[in-house]
Amino acid sequence: MRREACLSVALLAVFTLAACGGGGGGSTPHAAQSSSVSGTIYGVDSNTINLNGGTGCGYVNVTYTGATQISYNGYSLAPGVYAAVTGTGSCTTSFAASQIRLGAAPSFSSGAPAGPHVPTADYVGYGGSQSISPAVAATVLNWAELTPGVANGFSAAGIKTLAYINPFFQATTDPLYSSDESTFAHDCNGDRITTMANATVLLYLMNPSSPDLLNLLNTWAAQQEASGHIDAFFFDDVDTLYGVSPLPCNATQSSWDAANASFISGANYPVVFNGYAEDSDSATLINGANVTGGMVEYCYTGTAPLYTTGSQWVLHENLQLAAGAAGKLFFCYNNTTTDGSSSTALREYVYASFLLTYNPASSILWEYFSTPSNVHVFPETGLVPSSPLVATPANISGIDYANVYVREYAACSLAGKSVGPCAAVVNADPSNSYALPPLSGTYGHTMTLSGYGTLDGGTVGTAGPPPPTTVPPQTGLVLLP
Repeated sequence: MRREACLSVALLAVFTLAACGGGGGGSTPHAAQSSSVSGTIYGVDSNTINLNGGTGCGYVNVTYTGATQISYNGYSLAPGVYAAVTGTGSCTTSFAASQIRLGAAPSFSSGAPAGPHVPTADYVGYGGSQSISPAVAATVLNWAELTPGVANGFSAAGIKTLAYINPFFQATTDPLYSSDESTFAHDCNGDRITTMANATVLLYLMNPSSPDLLNLLNTWAAQQEASGHIDAFFFDDVDTLYGVSPLPCNATQSSWDAANASFISGANYPVVFNGYAEDSDSATLINGANVTGGMVEYCYTGTAPLYTTGSQWVLHENLQLAAGAAGKLFFCYNNTTTDGSSSTALREYVYASFLLTYNPASSILWEYFSTPSNVHVFPETGLVPSSPLVATPANISGIDYANVYVREYAACSLAGKSVGPCAAVVNADPSNSYALPPLSGTYGHTMTLSGYGTLDGGTVGTAGPPPPTTVPPQTGLVLLP
């Protein structure tokens, strides 16, 4: 890797959400038959709450009556409050509660922090923590890229699993490399086309139009599934010919894109592809029948400069919206590897940008700022918004207020406890400051960040300085009461 749905502020739409299959970071959550469910309340009606039951459940309706025993513990039945429910029913239908306990999510014996958060992803093993247990990972992760040999344990803990493959760039030691010449792309002299992955690894450009290459892929994928449960296969470097010279004979970017799309459609398993932001053709791949989601690299971040701004930032926001509208997952992958504790301003910019077009059924944040634990999930993901004041726009321009982008939410929670309303504010201009527009809510503070990742003891503050009257260039803020 180098690599609306059914939501509405109207309660009627909220209470039909469970039938839409959204929630908890997966477009098709695994339904779990159970007499209990827990998670963050999304909406409340006179005798029904809509609960985000997490990765293994999704959004589900819970009914209660005067006979239901409710332990309030200082909380109230309100959006953003964590609730543990026992009763009858299942995640595939609904629950009838005999008991509801309100309050913070339960702690774990490992001492790892627990509680609801926006959907997240990270590597487990290579590229990530080598030693994190499934139980601890489940407190912070919804998706994990891993090797199939460890997949069953993480899947059992409620984490969705990804297995990596780069089907169109293969080294001699990679699983799709073979002696079958038809699987390789060739230039007009009939020679194989190569490029360097790094100073020592030679990659061969493969032929996406080859039926034999597709057969190799499906055979390999079946072997991976036999080794451990995989929810989707991650296809790296889709639709890109970056660094390739010469190009395949008579190929154009459009014909290459079409061949990539045909190859993906022939895969026997769900696919998450990297390359969502390559071009207009790659953006349409999100609509494929077997496509679970797409990834944008350098999502709201970069390398030099560190901040994604201007038209590229707008593109990322609109792709996040498009994935949600298509009922697919949007993996916002931040390749930036700077020190997490020293990058709090950039982290807040990323998070505020992510929240502008956040859809709890489709938006997944995957960061890579360095941490001591090598787990790349940060405490700000525990600040979860709900009940947006403005319906999800079709385009990011719908929440552009004189060059400052704003999305206000009526109910927000931190670690499962309500913090009241909140607002995401972003100035994505790289050089100009703009006035903070008039807001519907009253906000006296800004979110502050300190330290590293969630499992490293990093913290979120809700009593930071008051919102500025002028928003500086490339600045993201989360406003709080």
